Amino acid sequence: MADNNELIRPDWMNTSFFEKALRSAEEDNNITVISSEVKAATAAGDNYGSDMYRAVVQFKRENEIEEKSIIIKAVTMTKVFYHEKAVYAVVLPAMYNLLNEVPSLSNQLFAAKYFYSHLDETAPSIVMEDLKVNGFRLADKKQSGLDLKHCLLVMRTIARFHAASLVLYQKDPTMFEPLMSNVFSRGENKGMEPLFRGYVTRVAREVETWPDYKEKFAHKLHNLRETAQEQWRLGITRNEDGFNVLCHGDLWLNNMMFRYSDNTGDVEDIRFVDFQLTYWTSPAVDLHYFIHTSASAEALDHFELMIQEYYNTLCEILTLLKHPHLQPTMATINEELNKRSLYAVLASVLIRTVVLADRTKIADMGNMIKEVENAHLSEEYNESMKKLLLQFEARGWI
Repeated sequence: MADNNELIRPDWMNTSFFEKALRSAEEDNNITVISSEVKAATAAGDNYGSDMYRAVVQFKRENEIEEKSIIIKAVTMTKVFYHEKAVYAVVLPAMYNLLNEVPSLSNQLFAAKYFYSHLDETAPSIVMEDLKVNGFRLADKKQSGLDLKHCLLVMRTIARFHAASLVLYQKDPTMFEPLMSNVFSRGENKGMEPLFRGYVTRVAREVETWPDYKEKFAHKLHNLRETAQEQWRLGITRNEDGFNVLCHGDLWLNNMMFRYSDNTGDVEDIRFVDFQLTYWTSPAVDLHYFIHTSASAEALDHFELMIQEYYNTLCEILTLLKHPHLQPTMATINEELNKRSLYAVLASVLIRTVVLADRTKIADMGNMIKEVENAHLSEEYNESMKKLLLQFEARGWI
C-alpha cells in the first residue's frame, strides 16, 4: 500500500477495464462508460500485499445515465490472485446457493459480491462490490479490540462459513483443490522470518520488564524466536485425519467490515474481506487467530463462551443443511484448539501488536523488518498480553 491516500491510477485501469467490469457486474454488454474517478480505498497501513482502489464510475445504459461505486483489489502475486479468485468466483457463490435452500439461512452473505477479475503481466486484480455503499465499515480503531457483541457475531458467521464448506466438500471436493494450501503452508514466505523472529524478541524483552511475569514467561518467549515462522507453519498445517474446514486464514479485525443499527448503534451484520490465505485446515486456525488478535481484553475473559457460541452455531447450521452426521463433538473442537496452542501464542505476539498499535507510531510495512525489534508496544497491548499470558499458562499452552 502506498504511504498516503493518493495512489497513482495505473494505466490499465482505463475505460475498457471499467466497461468489462461493469458489463460483468450488471450482466449487460451494452453498458458504455462515460467517466471514472479513482481513489485509494484504504488508509496507509490497513492493507498489505495489495493496493485497494475505490472507483466511482458513471455509465450509460439504455439512454439512462447511472453511477456505481466499486472496489478494485490489485494484488502483487499471481498465485495469490488465483487463490482469492477461486474463493470469490467459485466457492462463495456455491455457499450462497447451498444456504439459500434453507429459508432461515437465505441471503446471509459472507463477503462483498464478486464482479470481475483482470489478469495481465502488470497487475492481477479483482473487482467487487463496494461494501461502504451498503453501510459497512471497519470497526472503530479507537477501541482496544472488539467487544463481546462483535466477537459473538464473528463466531456465528465463521461457524456458518465453516459449516457450508463442510457440506460443499461432501458434494464436490474438487471445488476446494485450489485451496488445499496457501503461501504460509507451502513455506513460500521465507523472507518473513526476520519479522517473526523480531516480534517475538521484542515482546520477550518487554515481558522482561514486568516483575511478576519475567521469571515465568520471558525465557519461554525467547525460546520461540528462532523457530517462530516454522511453528506458525506447523500451527496452520492440516492434519488429514483431523477435523478440517475451509478457514478464512487471516481473520483479524482489519479483514472484516461491520454494519450498525441506525437506531441503537449496535452491530448487526458483518462481511469478511481478504481471502488470500483461505485454506482447508483445522477450524482452530480461524478461532485462535481471531480471538487472540482481535478480541478486547474484556472479551478475552469470555473465551469459553465464544467457543461455545461457535460450536452451537456450527452444529445448528449442519443440522439445517441436513448433514448432522458431520457435526464434531465439543471435545474434538477443544482438542483442535489445544493441539494448536502455540499458534495462539504466536498470533497474540505477531498480530495483536499491530491490532492494538498506536496508529501514530506504527511502522510502515516496508520498514517493519528493520525496525521491528524496536517497535512500539502500546499500553493496551501490554495490558492485554499480561492477561493472555496468564490464560495461556492456565490452559497449559505455554
